[in-house]
Amino acid sequence: MLLATVLSLSSCGPARIPTYPVAGTITFADGRPVRSGTIEFRSADFGTTATGTIRDDGTFTLGTYGSDDGAAAGMQDVIVIQLIVGDGTARLQHRDHGRAVPTRYGDYDTSALTAKIEPIEQNRVSLTLESP
Repeated sequence: MLLATVLSLSSCGPARIPTYPVAGTITFADGRPVRSGTIEFRSADFGTTATGTIRDDGTFTLGTYGSDDGAAAGMQDVIVIQLIVGDGTARLQHRDHGRAVPTRYGDYDTSALTAKIEPIEQNRVSLTLESP
């Protein structure tokens, strides 16, 4: 009886939505890469989010439950979050964060970026930020 109770309790947690690997690039309209920030995809069907760190070359990999397990299949709303904080002091090493992303891309209501994720082995997504 105890074993049956333990087994039934172990399956009571929320079910994971299946995810599919996603890798991509994000650039400005002139072709230059977005060089820093976080990209977030929100599933229109499930409400889950998948995030990834934008690398210097504009590439990213998405993860929902882990760092690179991908995103749910279907249409996704996309935002780009970029926070660059400087303290005003001179340093010997300087990291060029590139151009700033217009703030409208940091809000689902104003971003207008979308992507479709397919239930396939590897999704490749290319996104372009238009001029303000």
